[in-house]
Amino acid sequence: MSEAMVSMRDGVQLHTRIYRPNQGDSWPCILVRNPYPNNQDLLEATYTQFVRHGYVLVIQSCRGTGLSEGEWSPFVNEREDGIDTLEWLVQQSFQNGNIALFGQSYCSFTTWIIADSFPKEVKTVFLDLFGVDRYGQMYMNGMFRHDIYTSWAFANSGVETTTDAGELYQDSLSILPHNQADEKLLGRTLPFYQSYISETSLESKYWQDGIWAELLNIPAKINIPVFMVEGWFDHHLEGAFKGYNLLQDHVKRKSRFVVGPWDHVGNSPGERTYPDANLLGAFRIKAALEWFDIHLKGNPGTFSPISFYRIGASRWEERQSITDQDTTWRLYFSNNPEQQLTDKPSQPSTVKYVYDPSSPVPTHGGSALLAWIMPSFKGAPHGSLAQPDFSDRQDVLRFDSAVLDENTQITGGIKVCLEVSTDAEDTAFSVKICEVFPDGQSFNIVDGITSLRYRNNIDQPVDYTPNQPVQVIIEMWPTAWELQKGSFIRAEVSSSNFPAYHVHSNVKEPWASTSKYKIAAQTLYTGSNYCSYIEFPK
Repeated sequence: MSEAMVSMRDGVQLHTRIYRPNQGDSWPCILVRNPYPNNQDLLEATYTQFVRHGYVLVIQSCRGTGLSEGEWSPFVNEREDGIDTLEWLVQQSFQNGNIALFGQSYCSFTTWIIADSFPKEVKTVFLDLFGVDRYGQMYMNGMFRHDIYTSWAFANSGVETTTDAGELYQDSLSILPHNQADEKLLGRTLPFYQSYISETSLESKYWQDGIWAELLNIPAKINIPVFMVEGWFDHHLEGAFKGYNLLQDHVKRKSRFVVGPWDHVGNSPGERTYPDANLLGAFRIKAALEWFDIHLKGNPGTFSPISFYRIGASRWEERQSITDQDTTWRLYFSNNPEQQLTDKPSQPSTVKYVYDPSSPVPTHGGSALLAWIMPSFKGAPHGSLAQPDFSDRQDVLRFDSAVLDENTQITGGIKVCLEVSTDAEDTAFSVKICEVFPDGQSFNIVDGITSLRYRNNIDQPVDYTPNQPVQVIIEMWPTAWELQKGSFIRAEVSSSNFPAYHVHSNVKEPWASTSKYKIAAQTLYTGSNYCSYIEFPK
């Protein structure tokens, strides 16, 4: 192993380690850019397997991390620093003109953000667990994902504290107004986090002109094969699907997209079992070596463009495209004579409940979660879990389907349409879709949420007139699931899912700057006169 300080265009030098095979003078090269000094030893111990297979491995610490110079400002400098690093790398004699970029999570972002500017020496990339739609990942219909981004902000603030960052995260969740949490707990504001919690409109300059707008435009500009990896229980799931869909068709045909029953560290979480889930090998090394041998060494080999694991069926499936969204089936919300999901619309009826923001429904399972990754943060449990019995909560409405008489597949994004009203000037409605097994256990499949002012995925808020029925559409993240014969489907409708999403205050002020809570009277309209149904893709 040798070390180098690689100069960037502004003179800042980044610490870079080079691992060479024992024999030869030049080799195909794998580049990893890493911002997490605490996992440096793990990366070296794991990724040096590439070296034993005839690759030179280059691991660089991102600006302001590890032994690299400069100031740590998450995501801001990775485009220029990545381009400068590649300019340095192609001039080095130890690489033979065949380069790949590799990495997971943030290390994958450092690849995505320069993927439109590769020199000819870069032949392929391995993009693991990172999506390209930051706004869509941070906000769902105006609702901020606390568990992901508040936990990440406190874990990566760069501020030294005597109190564990996990305790600070938990304390921050109860601070009102929330935009004072970083100052109160860390003694300083975090500019990147203030942008996260204040820029709720997609039309703001922050989202339209910054690094995240640039990232969203990059997939369509890629011209080399890519290997993408995602997990059904990863918080980058939806953004990765969007990134793949934005690739040009000729790139898709020579690329590979694998989605398994994994979370953000590649494990299969929750309380279900997933036989044969380890398709790619530990830390993806097996799959990456096969891919790099094809594209950097010229070895023969072919793969199906799409491979995904179907939960419930416990099998891998291969396809040429992700889903056939033209084939769908529906269940309708009914309250006549009781709360059910029915094949056809019933007689019109309403269901009412009271939502109190001071007593939100606790998060239990799901994909859009991250705080669990750090034990001291005591994050909400993730994955598919046996659900609590919320029958004692009047603010959780349960609608059950008939028992299924055959196994039934769901492939893609479930869409929930609700006709609702409230006596507040704004509020939220949440939905969780579950499979209930013959033994009575209910396991979550997907969940989603919407505010009224940002309903139907609009880019900027619209006013709502209290007590006026409106239609809201919640588009769930994709899944591949096989419902079992003898099970039935349950939809839980409420107005909160905390801390996966912020607690809606029932006022229309910006969520992070309000200190007001108001109790709201909620109404769900069901039956043939209203648009309240669930649409399932086959």
